[in-house]
Amino acid sequence: MGEFSAQWLSLREPVDHAARSARVCDAMLADLRLQHGSDLASLRILDLGCGSGSNLRAIAPLLGARQQWTLIDYDQALLGAARVALKQWAHEVVSEQSSSLQLVHDGLHLSVHFQVADLSNDIESVLTAPVDLVTASALFDLVSREWVERFCKALSAPLYAVLSFDGEMSWLPEHALDSDVVSAFAAHQTSDKGFGAALGPDSSACLSQALENRGYDVVIDKSPWVVDELPSAFHGMLVDGVAQAVIETGRCTPQQVQAWLKARRSARSCLVGHDDLYASRRVMR
Repeated sequence: MGEFSAQWLSLREPVDHAARSARVCDAMLADLRLQHGSDLASLRILDLGCGSGSNLRAIAPLLGARQQWTLIDYDQALLGAARVALKQWAHEVVSEQSSSLQLVHDGLHLSVHFQVADLSNDIESVLTAPVDLVTASALFDLVSREWVERFCKALSAPLYAVLSFDGEMSWLPEHALDSDVVSAFAAHQTSDKGFGAALGPDSSACLSQALENRGYDVVIDKSPWVVDELPSAFHGMLVDGVAQAVIETGRCTPQQVQAWLKARRSARSCLVGHDDLYASRRVMR
């Protein structure tokens, strides 16, 4: 990924954070407190496909005073973007090395390690590290059924997986091409994203079942993007990305996509559906 993706991740961060399911988050925190005590001291968190570090910025304020994070991505440029964004987010950078940062944010002391890894091929070795929580944002809709089975077999810690696309997209006012575009986009989401044929909208059901088969209790809930303040830079990049994906499928003509895109740029509101999931062998409902 390049500059475009870093820009997209920056624009979507506040929308992502607002969308997260309170029910799933509460289940995670209750379970972690049961296992580690109410102060959640010195938790070790592994963030898969970390991008620019948005997941850390969403979760860290909810956890204890000292935290150890390992941020993993295959793209060194995105790890660099995460480093820059975290330094801007922190109230103090205590120390910085080539592969790590020591930060303070609102009285929280965070040790952050950056690691390049190919999750497609190396997920088993990545998951050997002893951690208290594995987390990922917008990852599991990109992976294959076979990869999910490998992941769940190797997983030994609780999992907090957020913002997996569920196939729902809608705008107001409606447009005659909405259903065709959404159907084509959902099909594009099942193409190979580097892990084999992607699960796309089926990811949460597949992941949930695979975890339950291995003895995990699972809490799952909806976490839709709801965007009412339009137009916006976020929405502009969103509909551009949808349009490009739909063109790549060949299911709509370029003329149809352009007509749809023109209408969507003047939409009043937008909803994109996602699922959040927490899984643990001691989960509290």
